[in-house]
Amino acid sequence: MADQTQAGALAPLPPNGRRVFLADLHLDGADTPRAKTFRALLKRLAAEAASTPTELYILGDLFEYWEEYHRQVAALYEADLAALEAAHKAGVKIFLLSGNRDFAYGKYVKRRFGATLLGDGGALRFGDGRNVWLEHGDLLCTADRRYLRYRAIVRSWPVKLLFWLMPWSIAKGFIGDIRQRTAADKKKKSAKEVEIDRDAARSRLEAHSCQLLMCGHTHRPLADDLGAGFRLIVLPAWCDTCAGYREKAGGLMAVRFEPDGTPGPADAQGKPAPA
Repeated sequence: MADQTQAGALAPLPPNGRRVFLADLHLDGADTPRAKTFRALLKRLAAEAASTPTELYILGDLFEYWEEYHRQVAALYEADLAALEAAHKAGVKIFLLSGNRDFAYGKYVKRRFGATLLGDGGALRFGDGRNVWLEHGDLLCTADRRYLRYRAIVRSWPVKLLFWLMPWSIAKGFIGDIRQRTAADKKKKSAKEVEIDRDAARSRLEAHSCQLLMCGHTHRPLADDLGAGFRLIVLPAWCDTCAGYREKAGGLMAVRFEPDGTPGPADAQGKPAPA
């Protein structure tokens, strides 16, 4: 259900353009502070897009859950979808990568807010000449073998078909059960299971001729040197920090967003940078 984009396929951003990178928003349809700040950011990006090429990359888990088989799912997120649609109509280009919670994107998000689907990974070039690989990060947690087995099953066509045939009354209960089990399982995982495998990250960069890998998923932000000119950035989880990264005039910087969507300097953990 995703458009697989290979390294180098994305057009470079114009010199005056701006990109914003976010991960792990986990929007649940409620008017939470993180949802309101995200909507405020979208309004700000929409205003900027009137005079500046603007792109928004969401590196997975935009929603706590997503699928397009039942109309009730989209109805749950209507306020967030309307904000994304308004940003798109104002000129913001929106790119979605598949997360472990919202991998079943399809025609709806393309039609509603012009989403470009990058599936499990995509590449782009920064203004400083670096090739950058983007993905959610779950495939890089190679020690979490139980999750990787579950991932293969839940994304298989037989399971997708079964879920598509379910009436919403049954599907809703099934979704709730999965969320509860996922939350309980997360608490049981060892530190190693939720860490990015640096060897796997470096191999991914080598395979796609990129120098920087940006991902999310772990909720453990970091900026790390992988050696030989390779670098890894794990984005802070928006649901914890309302933070991310911006590329502007060829430079990449960590930013934290105020409730009105205003960006401010941050450290790699998503905390306000010292004055």
